[in-house]
Amino acid sequence: MKIQPLNDEKMKKDGWEDVYVFGYSKVHIFQHISDKDCKNIMLIHTPVTAVKNCYECYEQLAREYSFNVFTMDYAPGEGECGGETKEFTLENMTANIDAVYQYICENYSSEIHLLGYTGAGAIIAQYYLGINPGFKSFSQFACGIYGNTKPLGVPTFLAKPMLFVCRLITKKRPDFTMAFKPPKAKGFQAESDNEFYESMIAYRDSSFFDLKINSLVQILECMLGAESMLKMEITCPTLVFKTLHDRYFPKEYFDCYYASLQCEKKLVEINDTHNSYFIHPEPFMREIASWVESH
Repeated sequence: MKIQPLNDEKMKKDGWEDVYVFGYSKVHIFQHISDKDCKNIMLIHTPVTAVKNCYECYEQLAREYSFNVFTMDYAPGEGECGGETKEFTLENMTANIDAVYQYICENYSSEIHLLGYTGAGAIIAQYYLGINPGFKSFSQFACGIYGNTKPLGVPTFLAKPMLFVCRLITKKRPDFTMAFKPPKAKGFQAESDNEFYESMIAYRDSSFFDLKINSLVQILECMLGAESMLKMEITCPTLVFKTLHDRYFPKEYFDCYYASLQCEKKLVEINDTHNSYFIHPEPFMREIASWVESH
């Protein structure tokens, strides 16, 4: 899929607007209000690019399904979020997400549904749910199992030493960045899945794969940290997507995570690739909308 440059005028015409609140730092909310009485969806996306860059994968929730949608740049130093890269910690990130949650409660209602999108975004949303379980429902594109770092491409026995080394690097060079090359998609719809990244870099974010070590540290802390909220049991109704041709998440990983859930739950299999949430968002939007409407 070839992504085109963003059209800011069209997004504004379609009803999307920028709002800024303060948590640990200034937080950017990109929102669409269908009606003050509509159900609210708070979306946590990947922290490594501005949330507008992934506009196509969530805009249908407002345009077609008439929810109030609140997406955000919440990691200090990333996207339009205030602060510096060195200030991106799980504690500061949580304070920023808290500010968005409070903004929605104060200006709309406390009937808020959480959506975790993309691999890292879903893991962070899951982490936040461990701190704030007060959502009506949870939908997640990907998932994180505490202590199992397979989706990061790092065997668990190497992940803890890696985290230790990365912590040392960030202490001396908190802005250190290195090139990251994702595993190449092969087989089913591989050309389209690979083209997604190529056009994302060409038209939306030229530094998409310039991995900031501190961002990696925070994701590893989510997965391995002694105080990680991934350890917390999820209690709200949870919708889990299982992409059958995902370059990062093996099918068995989804199954293991889903089996661990003790809450009301639903598993939806999508016969597509990792980036299908953006390339073919319709099946995801339909299932998310149905889940939110039923809760």
